[in-house]
Amino acid sequence: MQSINQRLGLRNFLRSRVGIPPQKRSVFALVSALTGGNLAAMVLRMAGGFLTARVTPPQVLGLFSGIGLVQGYAPFFSLGITNGLNRELPYFVGKGDHTRVRELAAAAQAWVLLLGGLAAAALFGVAVWQLALGQWALAAGWATNAVTVFSLFYGTYYLQITFRTRGDFARLALVNVVQSAVSLALVALVWLLAFYGLCLRAVLVGCAQMALLWYWRPVKVRPAWNWSHLLHLLKVGAPIFAVGQAYAYWTTLDSTLVLYYTGARGLGLYALVGMAGATLQLLPEALSQVLYPQMAEHYGRTGNVQAVVSSAFRPMVFAWLIVVPLVAAGWLLIPTVVRLLLPKYVDAIPAAQLSLLVPAMMCFAPVLNVYNVVRRQGLFALAILLGMAAYYGSLRWLLRDRVDLSAFPKAMLVGRVIFLAAVYGGLVVVLRQARSQTRSPGLLNAE
Repeated sequence: MQSINQRLGLRNFLRSRVGIPPQKRSVFALVSALTGGNLAAMVLRMAGGFLTARVTPPQVLGLFSGIGLVQGYAPFFSLGITNGLNRELPYFVGKGDHTRVRELAAAAQAWVLLLGGLAAAALFGVAVWQLALGQWALAAGWATNAVTVFSLFYGTYYLQITFRTRGDFARLALVNVVQSAVSLALVALVWLLAFYGLCLRAVLVGCAQMALLWYWRPVKVRPAWNWSHLLHLLKVGAPIFAVGQAYAYWTTLDSTLVLYYTGARGLGLYALVGMAGATLQLLPEALSQVLYPQMAEHYGRTGNVQAVVSSAFRPMVFAWLIVVPLVAAGWLLIPTVVRLLLPKYVDAIPAAQLSLLVPAMMCFAPVLNVYNVVRRQGLFALAILLGMAAYYGSLRWLLRDRVDLSAFPKAMLVGRVIFLAAVYGGLVVVLRQARSQTRSPGLLNAE
């Protein structure tokens, strides 16, 4: 029987072979690094967005943003393969199969390079067509998106995933800060060149981000096309991708209903609500990003579902204890700050205050990563549908007499509570099934 030191030595050797450091930092340190970096990046992005709006006419900014909508649809073509990579890399690290880690990373890299290249070529084709029509601004906009869509696929949907697998969240946070700082500094280009400055800034910022991610890439492999590995990642990642998109559409549905019921002015006021909630949501999101690869690695190493679930509870409680005082402080400060600095948004104060309650609830959401880890996305999808139904039903009830912006965060809070109740109810089912089997990964369709 191997000693503890022998097992740790073997594990550290395997981790070093795929570029993963032998010493793991605590969850608190990783979450602190990622949250702090993301908060700094968010402040820089807000400053850059404010200055950009100050120096750019709405119609110019609208033209640039309209062309950029293509970035929101492009990820559909990944088909979930990168989602599969996000789950499988830490899983096989936990199993000690470093060869499999490198092979899957190489196959996924080939896939995103192909997709990024095809998408870039298509958008460059549109740019050339606009140029032939004499539409210089449109040609520049489409050419810009040709560059940034490649950065989206290779940088965001491949390189960033390998950083999360490695647990090197401090460097990932640093990349986000540098990217936001470069974007802020390059507002000068927008001031000098207007629309073309927006284009040039987007290209430079995207290239800077991709260069830093590539320089610090933790899994250094060459792209290698392999159908069997890609089909495996598709099989694993497609369900994760599907439920992830369904969850993302919940936020989109919320904004759409705000526009439907309150008009453009109401949606503008709702921007303050989103800003308030998003600030506190940084901690739960950072915790989820840190826990996901650790849970997958632990499951790959032990196959113990109960231990994977249990590992999430202490960090979640700790995050909740941090967020609750921030909610109280934000609730008291928002009225004064908005009246002094954003007087046009005073009608959104009650809704902004209520939006702070949602991140406090979502501190208990990172445990839902277990559904992706053990590949039980059906239960996760059911929880999402129940939450969305509760949100919509409560919203209709709250708006039965009059339209009030506060109804939307109230309905969202109800929906999230029902969603979390369904998540934890599903976990009970998963744990009972796991305990009833001598080998739980077989029941859960895992590796």
